Amino acid sequence: MRFCKYIFFFQIFILLTKSFFAQSVEIPTIDFVTVNQISSLPVIHWSVNNSSVLNGYAVKRFIRSYPTVPDNTWHTVKKIENPNVFSFEDNSISYGQASPNIQSEIYEITAYKINGTDTVFSLPGVKHKTMYVTGNYDYCSNKISLIWNNYIGWENVFLKYLIYRKENSGSFIKIAEKSYNDTIFIDTNPNYNSVYNYYIKAVRNDGTESLSNLKLITTQAIHFPSFLKVDSAVVSNNTEFNILFSVDANADVDEYYLFKSETFNSDYLQIDKIQSANIINSGAEFSDKNIDINKNAYYYIAAVDYCGNIVFRSDTLSNIAFFATAYSDNRINSLKWNDIYTNSVYHIFRLQNNIQFNQISDTENHSFEDNLQSLYENQFISETISGKFCYYVQIKESDFFNKSNISCAEQDETVIFPNAFNPKSAIDENRIFKPKAAFISDYQLTIYGSFGDVLFESMNPDIGWNGMLKNGKLAPISSYLYIVKYKNSKGKYVKLKKYVTLVY
Repeated sequence: MRFCKYIFFFQIFILLTKSFFAQSVEIPTIDFVTVNQISSLPVIHWSVNNSSVLNGYAVKRFIRSYPTVPDNTWHTVKKIENPNVFSFEDNSISYGQASPNIQSEIYEITAYKINGTDTVFSLPGVKHKTMYVTGNYDYCSNKISLIWNNYIGWENVFLKYLIYRKENSGSFIKIAEKSYNDTIFIDTNPNYNSVYNYYIKAVRNDGTESLSNLKLITTQAIHFPSFLKVDSAVVSNNTEFNILFSVDANADVDEYYLFKSETFNSDYLQIDKIQSANIINSGAEFSDKNIDINKNAYYYIAAVDYCGNIVFRSDTLSNIAFFATAYSDNRINSLKWNDIYTNSVYHIFRLQNNIQFNQISDTENHSFEDNLQSLYENQFISETISGKFCYYVQIKESDFFNKSNISCAEQDETVIFPNAFNPKSAIDENRIFKPKAAFISDYQLTIYGSFGDVLFESMNPDIGWNGMLKNGKLAPISSYLYIVKYKNSKGKYVKLKKYVTLVY
């Protein structure tokens, strides 16, 4: 029992002796730990007051996980046998290679000196921990977020963090400063299709610096639309506005939106959308079925990415609001229209008798007068035409087509019958009973005898009664009842019941 006590006291003596000698060995001061951004390895820098009494140093790393040692323990990764060496790049693989690109690394330094057959190590100094910066790119908000851990070891002398960035093959530039514990930075509005490198620099109040790992972040490789072109804008059936457009089929676009406003400079509201997946052969169509064709509406088409961001938009366009007004006194139809287009040539089209539209003129103005006097007068010697004239205007350029609504003007009709006629007159005009008629349709003339019998019928105002009966004889001198029916330019049927006197 007494022997065991002696062994115990001897062990205590040995420990106290080692502690005494350890305290007599100077503790190195780690000045800073940084990351070599070329080799991606940690570099430890330290200093001592008197290296002449030392034999070397032991560099220890905190090992978080390694198969043959307990987790989260300290191990010497390098014994430096030269007391005048004051830095070490940790390329040791004894306990796994240091990886400051995937985690922060923690180091401490002890000095040692040889005392006879014993090697005595100092106590460890203040631990230093590298900065590990990580980050991510949010395409939808177009932001890069960086986050890093505090540099450990300078708590009382820390000055600031500096954030550096390099885009593609450019140079690193400082973009921000942060204070201790402020270890989050948001880089807003980076460029798309770019490669960014970042690092954090910790600065001590005496100017000493420590670098983090490099963090590479690539922004979204976006193929933005190279064009979004409106090919045509047509008022169809006077009830809707159809917009045909073509798109860049290779663009990274999710949807196309149609925006509309009642005034050019006010807020535009989305009224329709098309999935890009539904666009065939790079072309698509929007239809606005709620348009008032008598007013201008304003539109643009926007290309929208997968986050709902507008990445491209077309030029603003409008419908052509077109109006036709009849002035029957001078047989003129006045045409006017409104839109946003300048330096455009307008082609004017007119429809008669519901047959087909024919181009009648061109103009660069927003108005035109269609003089119908010759058409009016020609009806007195040939077949009448309807007094309803419908028009539209259009712009037709190499890469754009815009067609207005159709507007109609209604010229008042003219129907004048003589009170008498003479089949034997020397004047041709007086030998036939027929009207001077213009701008009517669905004409029908019926002449009755004394007993209500039908003497003559005509469906053409240019074909009149020559006074002959159906038996080929000249009708007796008398007054004869006639009834004429026709439709005017407003679509209203008119019926006249009058008498004509036959003389010779």
